[in-house]
Amino acid sequence: MIQNSTMSKIVTIFSCLVIVFVAVFISNAAETPRKILYFSNSAGYEHSTVKSVNGQPSVSDIAITNVCTTADIDVFCTKNGSVFDGDLRSYDAFVFQTSGELAKGTEEHPEWALTETGWKKLLTEIRNGKGFVGFHPTTDSNRVGGNVYENSPKEKITEFTKLLGAEFTIHGPSQETSISVVQPSPFPWLAAKGKSFRMFDEWYVHKNFGNDIHVFAVLETEGMKGVMYHRPPCPIIWGRAEGKGRMLYSAFGHYDEYWKNPDNITLVLQLIQAAVGDIKVDLTPNIATVTPDAAVLQSPPKTEEQK
Repeated sequence: MIQNSTMSKIVTIFSCLVIVFVAVFISNAAETPRKILYFSNSAGYEHSTVKSVNGQPSVSDIAITNVCTTADIDVFCTKNGSVFDGDLRSYDAFVFQTSGELAKGTEEHPEWALTETGWKKLLTEIRNGKGFVGFHPTTDSNRVGGNVYENSPKEKITEFTKLLGAEFTIHGPSQETSISVVQPSPFPWLAAKGKSFRMFDEWYVHKNFGNDIHVFAVLETEGMKGVMYHRPPCPIIWGRAEGKGRMLYSAFGHYDEYWKNPDNITLVLQLIQAAVGDIKVDLTPNIATVTPDAAVLQSPPKTEEQK
């Protein structure tokens, strides 16, 4: 009887220790900050928002780092594409604000190129469940280019453009215009705007839209200044699934002021939170119903004979 009682106490104590250990382990796991890699290599035109002056962090480096801190998300900022050749497993998502042919690096630092190996490793991480966010100039990276009045043949569209769901083609004069919001929106910032709102920015227009994207917000082109906007409404914030991963893109943010505005940065954070999985988003394709004529591009200017 004494032996049984002692054994029972030992089992009870052991069980309690196991429960405490598991609880501590789960607690520590839950408290481990998420981590994102913010990549702002400009192989093409370098926006002021990503420019490092005298070795100091850029405006967007500071904005993203600070706002992510409020959500317990660590940020590693770099312009050096060789980081993708290394171990990417510690990152929960990858945030890009890039331009040009990333395989070339920058004019001053060609060694900062995103190599073919790095690209494949990045794509594998995303397809295995990681997140990706692209801001403003990112659709101007690794694109087909060419005729701004025609969509490219599918076989020529780059892997990078396929990941993003579209490529930048042209922009006109900066101006205030209307943005329609697809409701209900998973992003509180957009949801609070209601059906539409007005905003000033440099507005990108895109071509080569994939038919698998989910549109969150629409650029209402009617009445906009510039012939490049003489086309039907088109997506301006969207997402898509890439394997098990999530891709989000927002064309907002050409000016430094955007990244210094706490209200605007709230949306930046929410897009990143969706990428790491904190905000659940439905990425079921809806482009065919929300912006059915997104593939219709602006008409080329008339020749003297056509006038």
